[in-house]
Amino acid sequence: MRGVFSVLLLLAPVCEAFTVPRAPHGLMKLARPCRRSVAPSASLDVVDPSYNLALGSLALGAVFGLPPRSVDTLFETIVSRAAYLVGTLCAAFGLFIAFQTTTLRFTFDETSFALVKADLSSTGENVVVGGENVWKYSEFVNYDFFPSESFPILVYFKETQTPKENWNVGPGEQANSAEALAKGAKPGQVHFFPAIARVDAVKAGFQEHNCAKL
Repeated sequence: MRGVFSVLLLLAPVCEAFTVPRAPHGLMKLARPCRRSVAPSASLDVVDPSYNLALGSLALGAVFGLPPRSVDTLFETIVSRAAYLVGTLCAAFGLFIAFQTTTLRFTFDETSFALVKADLSSTGENVVVGGENVWKYSEFVNYDFFPSESFPILVYFKETQTPKENWNVGPGEQANSAEALAKGAKPGQVHFFPAIARVDAVKAGFQEHNCAKL
C-alpha cells in the first residue's frame, strides 16, 4: 500500500510540471506551425492535457492493490488475490496513461484534427490502419465520448479519409455492419483514443470546426 501511495506522490509534481496555462475552452493557441507533414498553419490550437484518467486508475490501484492477506477460506483467498490482480492492472494502466498524457497532444488547425507528440512533431503512422494521425474535419461522420462526456475514458470519432479497404479493421467491422448502418450509423474508419486531454476542449474544437455528429 505504501508503495502505491509513493507512486501517487511522485506523480503529483509531474502532473504539475506539465500543466499549461489554459486559454478559453482549454485550448492553447500557438502562433507557429505544427511540425508535421501537412501544410503549415499560421495558428494552431493545442488541447490542454488531462491527468484525470491516469490518476483515477492509480487511485483504483491503491484501493484494490493490497497484497493478498491471510484468510481462512478458499473463497476469501480467491477474492483477495483477484482484488490484488485488479489493483495491479489498474496501477499499470494508470502509469501508462500518465505517460501518454505527458507525451501526446490533440491539436486543431484550420483544416484538421491531429494527434501529435508533446513537442508538436508527428507521431508517425497510425499503428492500426497506417497513415499519419491527421484527419480533415470535412471527412468526419461522427464523434462522441465513452462511456459519457461527464465520465470520459475514450474519445471516439469516425471518418472517411482512411482508405475504404481499412474501414472494417478492428472495431470497424461491428461499427460498419449492416445492423449498425440500419440503425443510422455512417460508414467510415473508427478511432478510439484514451481521454488524455480535456474533453470539453476537444468537443469545443469539434463543434467550432463543424465536425459532423450523429
